[in-house]
Amino acid sequence: MSIQRYDFRNSIGYIINRTAKAFIKALDSQLREKVGVTAGQWKVLVMLVDQNGLTQKEIADRLGLDGATLIPIIDKMEKDKLVVRKVDPADRRNNRIYRTERADALWDKMMQCVSNIKEISLKGIPDQNVKIMKGVLENICQNLRLHFDVDWVDIKNNQNSPAAAIKKDYQK
Repeated sequence: MSIQRYDFRNSIGYIINRTAKAFIKALDSQLREKVGVTAGQWKVLVMLVDQNGLTQKEIADRLGLDGATLIPIIDKMEKDKLVVRKVDPADRRNNRIYRTERADALWDKMMQCVSNIKEISLKGIPDQNVKIMKGVLENICQNLRLHFDVDWVDIKNNQNSPAAAIKKDYQK
């Protein structure tokens, strides 16, 4: 009996995963160096710029993270005075997370890092190819969602929010 070989390194899943990891690693490096925050902290702030006062569970769901993974990120952000936790008056079992003035003051620097990483990552790639790539990746995601019933809470569909603007910017 012969075992069928699988060309893992040329599989679309491997290439997508490797690219995503490289993107996050580069973004994390720039954010740490230029702003003093991690890519994980930046993602939390993206959610809070979109809608301040989310619960930890709402943030975790929107980022596709396990709640236990998010807690140390928020703990560090609170220690660094980027966010504050406030007990939800409607349900004292929940904490709502709010950006601080310090986080807001650093936002433009964070966005410069994001813009820089985008520019570097897309260097030499024609806009038409980027548009095609995005469409193909969205189709792959949609196919997987429909066939395997996998989903996550996406960034709110508020088209005028800063987070939606970031999302739109990457769709260009």
